[in-house]
Amino acid sequence: MLTAYKWQRRVFTVLAVGLVGACGFFAPNPDGSLPLATRTPPAKASTAVFESSEDVATKGSALVLPADSEGIRVYRAARNHKGAKILVSTENRWLWYVSGNDTLISAPVAVGQGNNFEFNGKKWKFTTPRGKRYVVKKEENPIWTVPLWHYYEKASHRGLDAVHTKEGEKYALEDGTWIEIRDNEVGRVNKFGNFWPFTPGIEIIFDGKIFIPPVGTPQRRVPDALGPYKLDTGDGYLIHGTNPYNKDSIGLPASHGCVRMHNVDLERLYSMVEEKTPVFIF
Repeated sequence: MLTAYKWQRRVFTVLAVGLVGACGFFAPNPDGSLPLATRTPPAKASTAVFESSEDVATKGSALVLPADSEGIRVYRAARNHKGAKILVSTENRWLWYVSGNDTLISAPVAVGQGNNFEFNGKKWKFTTPRGKRYVVKKEENPIWTVPLWHYYEKASHRGLDAVHTKEGEKYALEDGTWIEIRDNEVGRVNKFGNFWPFTPGIEIIFDGKIFIPPVGTPQRRVPDALGPYKLDTGDGYLIHGTNPYNKDSIGLPASHGCVRMHNVDLERLYSMVEEKTPVFIF
């Protein structure tokens, strides 16, 4: 008879999560894109970001003006705002934090991929939305609650069936074991009734299926996915950091809509910015 330890080593075939999120953690980097970080950032946003249109147009490495009317509208609103503010150019993939006449932070960022995704009749558009938002909340050591689209993307890319797990249900596996929820934890039960919860931060994949944990269970929450801090701008859109799986994405259209920063830049921004600070995305 196998010991519980040997049984657990033999039957656990779940794949490790390539932590991604939230904002786009699992998104691959587009091929052939040049990171904006290779460009020379402006020395002062008070002159490089808010000069006349003629001057800005000659400094593409500092700011590329939006080509559409909505982007121009947001840019003008940002320029006219007198208080502290965060500005994000989706064209440049760059962020500035401006207070008065001083630019305190100028840093490259990753933004939304801009592509559409559809699965079982549901649709998502993975863009960083333009407009004026606010920092509604600041948080250290944030935990990522994995959105449905992540599981659906994995199912689509790998040819898997997506299975929503529910309390009180048992999901039989081909080897005679099964998956169920006990004490608000999603885990696997062996033939002898021994239950082991899955470690948060891994994908639960068996028999050509990806099992989706309910919201509120530890298995739906991924630690260390968003970097050390997050600035929540509402509606699921964050300014957050990186992890080892996506640290090379900065300067690219690589997220699912969030603005992603190098952790060292995010730490500086987090220490300076107060809640209710406006965020202009153009």
